[in-house]
Amino acid sequence: MQKFICMLPWKQGRGRSENSAAERVDDFTSCSEYGTTFKVGAASYVIAATPCRSLPTSRFDKIKRKPTRRGLATVFVVPASGKDVRAIVNLSWLVQALEDYETVDDVFDRSFLATVVFNGGGKRKPKITPAAKQYLTKLGTRDVVLCSGVADLPPGPYYITGHQLRDVWKLEDDTYGTSMVAVAPKSESFEPFQPLPWIDSSHQFPSFALPSRIKTGTGHEPQSKSLAGWRILVKDNINLQGTKTSQGNKAYYDTYGPCTKNAPCIQKLVDKGAVIVGKTKMNSFANWEEPIEYVDYQAPWNPRGDGYQSMGGSSSGSAAAVAAYDWLDIAIGTDTWGSVTRPALWCGCFGLRPTQGAVCGDGIDPFCKEWDTAGLLGRDLQRCIEFAAQWLDVGKMETEPKPFTSIIFASDFWSIIDARQVKTAREFASKMGSILGVDFVDVSFEATWAASPPLEARGLSLTEFINGAATAQCYDAYHSCEDFRERYRKKFGRTPYVSPRNQDMWEFAKKITREERDLGFRKTDVYRKWFNNTILKGKHSNALVMMPLESMGPRYRDEVPTFRRPPQGGINALGLAPVMRSPVLAVPSEPNPSSQKHQ
Repeated sequence: MQKFICMLPWKQGRGRSENSAAERVDDFTSCSEYGTTFKVGAASYVIAATPCRSLPTSRFDKIKRKPTRRGLATVFVVPASGKDVRAIVNLSWLVQALEDYETVDDVFDRSFLATVVFNGGGKRKPKITPAAKQYLTKLGTRDVVLCSGVADLPPGPYYITGHQLRDVWKLEDDTYGTSMVAVAPKSESFEPFQPLPWIDSSHQFPSFALPSRIKTGTGHEPQSKSLAGWRILVKDNINLQGTKTSQGNKAYYDTYGPCTKNAPCIQKLVDKGAVIVGKTKMNSFANWEEPIEYVDYQAPWNPRGDGYQSMGGSSSGSAAAVAAYDWLDIAIGTDTWGSVTRPALWCGCFGLRPTQGAVCGDGIDPFCKEWDTAGLLGRDLQRCIEFAAQWLDVGKMETEPKPFTSIIFASDFWSIIDARQVKTAREFASKMGSILGVDFVDVSFEATWAASPPLEARGLSLTEFINGAATAQCYDAYHSCEDFRERYRKKFGRTPYVSPRNQDMWEFAKKITREERDLGFRKTDVYRKWFNNTILKGKHSNALVMMPLESMGPRYRDEVPTFRRPPQGGINALGLAPVMRSPVLAVPSEPNPSSQKHQ
């Protein structure tokens, strides 16, 4: 297709608005190989180091010897009714387009209207009406570019130098200390990620670089980019090409170099156009650690309550980030035994542990492969559903989804929960049953086992049979770190340091034999088969099981934990879904009551 361009001589009118484009841009503050930073009011931005698009050269510029254009710019794509029809930029269209930009995007600012590029959809360059010209003048526009036939020119904010356009990213500070590293948005899916050097104004936390949503949410991306523009954070035990992995442990971080490729579950997101913005903190080696037990890196801060509550774990940074930052769409975590659902509970967001096998586990540092899976955390349930539909490999699920047949209130698990929370949960379950048109029934798994035990139980109660079985995962967690321990010793000549919580777990795991580990998994297999054949039959054949994760109450980040971890033995509420290989969705409930200890 031919390309046409016209540069309009632009007279700057008097009486510009007080917040016009030319007056609001502060001096450029720093320059590096990653780009140049500048401020617009209180907001910080980055100009990408390399150009991403070029406008065609104009004879007008050559003849008039117009000085090189440099500054903030905005591209509008002007539709035309046909190839030979000239698109018109009138006032009503321009006002609506600008309103749409400001509605959909948190990167765009009217300061980017200093230069405006109208790219026509037909062969002829668009025409701008006098009223539209006057409107732009009042907004502070100093230069307008009219062009047509410029393919692959997404709309949105840019920085322009002559005929070259550069991407502009907005910097957002990680004020809740949720992440290990921020990375630059990628232009190609095969490129490695580049860690960014910028930190917040307090010099404590990284700053994230956010691309404009206008460029990815207006239908200009191909159909294959079904997650275009979605901003994603990734837990720091998942491989991200070009970045190092810590698993929440400094020795681990120092042992290995940057990852050479993305984990398949992350590559799938990149291929679909998702924007990975960084990697989140976590409990070290995905073990259960409360904030005061973090050693190598400071624990994230929970934005809920008074700001000093535990954020749960082990996907602590992912949950805290989702709760804290409205610019973030989804955070990826991992879950073995509640590592997605528990932080979702404490940070007041949704957490989905999907069906086992629905996400490829390659490229994820293992805790216990039998039960490990990646999961997601989000604030908006509908957005979580949309994301899951694109991310999960539904073809690997054993059965097609079916309507729920009942709601089981797992009474054994609710026995340790505060009465007020139980009351709230019952009211919620009752309403859900009415909406779904199914019965809401109390079921005791322990009583059902006693009445109809499997042959393998040999007279043992459910508690007696299953209590020690879950510790089998400790064997796997310890032995999965053998390569790390050996590499560290060879590299540094000493044993790697791990937190006291992991020291205790490793010492315990050393005493578990392979035979004991295998016996534990055989017992959980017996439990799963019994549950399917005894609990999930008849009217409960496709039951929705409603259960608590923990009893909620003040849990301060400076307090040494004295509560039981996990809250119950055996196959508890944290372990039921992993053992059953079933999905589990953590749903935020009423706010966690806190005593405002820190005033």
